Amino acid sequence: MINLQINSKLKNKLAAVFTLFAYLIICRFAYSNVVKAQDILPLTVVPPKQEVLVNPGEKFVTTVKYLNQGSVPVSGTISVLDFIVEDNVGTPLFLDNPTVVGTTTISAKYSAAKWISFPTENVTIAENGNVAVPVTINVPKNAAAGGRYAAILFQPTINQVEDGKEGTAITPTAIRLASLIYIRVAGPIAEKARIVDFRAPEFLEYGPIEISTTILNEGNYHITPKGEITLKDMFGRVVSNSSLDIKNIFPGSTRVYNTNLGSKLMFGKFTATLNTTYGEKGQLLTSTLVIWLFPWRVALAIALAVVIIVLIIKMWFKRVTKKEQKLEEELKEETSELEALKSKFKDQISSSENPKDQSPPSTQ
Repeated sequence: MINLQINSKLKNKLAAVFTLFAYLIICRFAYSNVVKAQDILPLTVVPPKQEVLVNPGEKFVTTVKYLNQGSVPVSGTISVLDFIVEDNVGTPLFLDNPTVVGTTTISAKYSAAKWISFPTENVTIAENGNVAVPVTINVPKNAAAGGRYAAILFQPTINQVEDGKEGTAITPTAIRLASLIYIRVAGPIAEKARIVDFRAPEFLEYGPIEISTTILNEGNYHITPKGEITLKDMFGRVVSNSSLDIKNIFPGSTRVYNTNLGSKLMFGKFTATLNTTYGEKGQLLTSTLVIWLFPWRVALAIALAVVIIVLIIKMWFKRVTKKEQKLEEELKEETSELEALKSKFKDQISSSENPKDQSPPSTQ
């Protein structure tokens, strides 16, 4: 009876293990098929971005070319979307909804998607071939001067089979291929920027010094600040300098620049100065901060070593002094003993020189 129960439990465990193993195999094959369907296609867009200058009321035509470096044709759709940059690293955010992104309302003054058109939305790129898409920008007559921003997107499609019927499905937006168009409408533009943050730790033990710079563009056209950060020591000598990375800052956006200056071992007061220019007139932005560097652990170790050495020398000197004092005391004792012996021998010599018997004086 006991053997039957054991065999039954063993069979149940084996069945559970087999079921789990089969499930894992099915999931593995299913995942492989999904990955194959989502593989990034060997596509390239030329140019990845372009800047165009247009006049109000002008019709401007440019070209975006998509290249297929693969061995099979790729079909997809062409679309146009506005884009903005909300983060501080310059990542373009495509606006599928042209007015709202999350809880943020997007201003229409930088929108250009409604100005742009192209002859067809569906294209097929032959293997090792390319497709040139003519892009027409129709600028309204009342367009305000400044920047407008849009992206021409190519979104590949993949074949799928459902219920025995072959069809197509649009791939996820993660593999949309974009060509960014920076449009500048001619006329006077507002160029205004400011440094909203220029920081580094006030005190450091070791270098290099990590400096973070944040610049805000308050104008109506993107800017590209150019400049450098200079690090000087307490004597006014230039220790290190570094140029800012060349980055665009879009209207209403900030950009963060991270810079490392100096070497590992530095000591004292250091001053970091930012000087950068932006815009057509080369407007200047400047800021300064002070950083103190002191390797306190090394200094503490040196101080402790000095204290220990001083104590050792003091103890040694004390021992030597004590030994000298002891020797002096012993020498004094020996000298006293010698003097006592000398005095004793002197008395003995004196008594030996005097006669022992002397006649008493005569009496009358």
